[in-house]
Amino acid sequence: MNSKEKVYIVGHKRPDLDSVASALGYQTYMNLMGSFNYYAIVCDKVNPLTEWIFNEFSTRLPQFIPDISGMNVVLVDHTFSQSRPKGWENADILEVIDHHDVKLEDIVPKKILIRPCGATSTLVTQMMIDSNITIPENIASILLAAIIDDTLNFKSPTSTELDIEMGKHLLAMSNISDIERFAEKIFHKKDQWENMDAKEIIMRDIKYEEIEGNIVAISQVESLDITKIDENRIINELKDTQSLSLHLVMLTDLSKGDCKLLVVGKDIQKLEEVIGDKIINNVVYLPNVVSRKKQILPILEKVYKKE
Repeated sequence: MNSKEKVYIVGHKRPDLDSVASALGYQTYMNLMGSFNYYAIVCDKVNPLTEWIFNEFSTRLPQFIPDISGMNVVLVDHTFSQSRPKGWENADILEVIDHHDVKLEDIVPKKILIRPCGATSTLVTQMMIDSNITIPENIASILLAAIIDDTLNFKSPTSTELDIEMGKHLLAMSNISDIERFAEKIFHKKDQWENMDAKEIIMRDIKYEEIEGNIVAISQVESLDITKIDENRIINELKDTQSLSLHLVMLTDLSKGDCKLLVVGKDIQKLEEVIGDKIINNVVYLPNVVSRKKQILPILEKVYKKE
């Protein structure tokens, strides 16, 4: 590839704020480093929070390109094939930047940056800080919003010292004066579940995992008041479409720091044995559980651990 060929930076299907923000952040980084052939794109419709944040900071959303076939690509905020954009098999994947677990058996990128932290936007911010780049105010604000969203305002178990450090740098470069009030606005903007049907709730923030040959899905639904969410509608939708070993929907209560877990699948009994509690009518309450990656995924790994 020559230096004039376009390179497209793209997050996962059903992109969240961190996926879109980190793509734009990496474009900004590469442009400020002198490489003007890098372009952030989205492969799917963005969620209302992402749209609001970009509008709030007068920034155009990245171009929508649903199929990346034939393109030079940087993947951000994901590695699993189930999350990749349409056409990834026919794209030249040059780089991967992510903060999740790694699954790259089927691709060999030339550059890989994987580091456990709360958000991919944290890693992109670190690149710019380490390169002594002054981050434009709107980009700093968007990156900070993404980190706040992914780390639950630095309160999630996934949050690290690096997230906090990069958050401080971004706050100083942004036009956000009160981070606590800004975080509250973010969570209120996300809390629109009452206006969605059950399928949309399930699919809005879903991650698929393969554990010892078992395909599981974990949907995350974060709310300041989970009592407003009709869990029976969600459970019925899960039962109507169930084809996985387990499908979990986390109704995460942001105000209490707890989770009501909705569960459908053939391995409910195995899950009960691991958590030491009964799943009654497809529901179980998990106190002090808010993180899919740090808390729910390890439980599922125990469920399917080879004896």
